[in-house]
Amino acid sequence: MEIEEISKIEILENGEMFVVLASGGKPMYQYIYREAAEVYWDNEAKGFKAPVPRKWTNTDWFKQIVSVAASGLAITLRLSNSTVWVNVPEQTKTEICNVKNT
Repeated sequence: MEIEEISKIEILENGEMFVVLASGGKPMYQYIYREAAEVYWDNEAKGFKAPVPRKWTNTDWFKQIVSVAASGLAITLRLSNSTVWVNVPEQTKTEICNVKNT
């Protein structure tokens, strides 16, 4: 499984979670939509997006992105010491940092 480093995690103004990859990703990542898991690839911004939380928290959506990327694209998403956090509450950041396999 290929490893992709996460350069930024952002909660957008509309509440969507956005996970940007340091590598800029690959065109094939757009096919993540085929997993029918509400996770999408934004080719212009080079990252995965999850919808505004309804029943799930942003941490749950992060786990969903990681899981779907692994199962559908055969990539492992990894946090790094240089991952930038934008508009992410401290509690959510702590929860995300404690997610296994990232």
